Amino acid sequence: MSLIKKYIIWGLILFPLLSQGIDHSEKIVIKKTLLGLNLSGETDYRTNKTGLFYRHYDFGVAFPLAKTWSAAIQYRNIYVQKDGAWVLEKRPHAQIQKTINTDLLKWTIKSRQEYRIRSGRDDAMRNRIRIKGKSNKTFYRLKPYFGNEFFYDMEKNSYNKNRFTFGFDFPKGKLGIPTIYYKYDVSLSDEKWVTAFAGLVFQITI
Repeated sequence: MSLIKKYIIWGLILFPLLSQGIDHSEKIVIKKTLLGLNLSGETDYRTNKTGLFYRHYDFGVAFPLAKTWSAAIQYRNIYVQKDGAWVLEKRPHAQIQKTINTDLLKWTIKSRQEYRIRSGRDDAMRNRIRIKGKSNKTFYRLKPYFGNEFFYDMEKNSYNKNRFTFGFDFPKGKLGIPTIYYKYDVSLSDEKWVTAFAGLVFQITI
């Protein structure tokens, strides 16, 4: 059995065990290139101690602007469990990204502008800025990375959410590229930072 297959099998075995009792998320990311455009699709299912509480479906297109710059236009449907019902938020968004390559790390700086169409609430705008560093070197055939994302709510004129991630990309296999990472979300509520999500994410990029 190849090393790649062993990684995938162990990931499929260990992830459900490691995620018991803590927040966890399962993501499928699809990336394809057509006529010079980078097409993408994504699903994300998140579970906490109350059960499945969040899911989203996303699709979009990205295109290069210059050698180290790119832009994307995307659309996302988000469903959040509230009082026993799924509440929908429609979220068209656009983003611009800068890539900086060094010998050790590949840095990406991304700014995303979101328009939030929310059921039962006024529409709102939000900006998200993410800084991510991924190793250009492998360690035991794994590529570590880390990132931090800042959320700025324009309706409240406030930086009110933060997301930190740290994880590993596994070698590419027949099913795609598996990734396991830890995600820590905090939100500002009543002038206090509270944990919104802290757990493991298993992602497969096809």
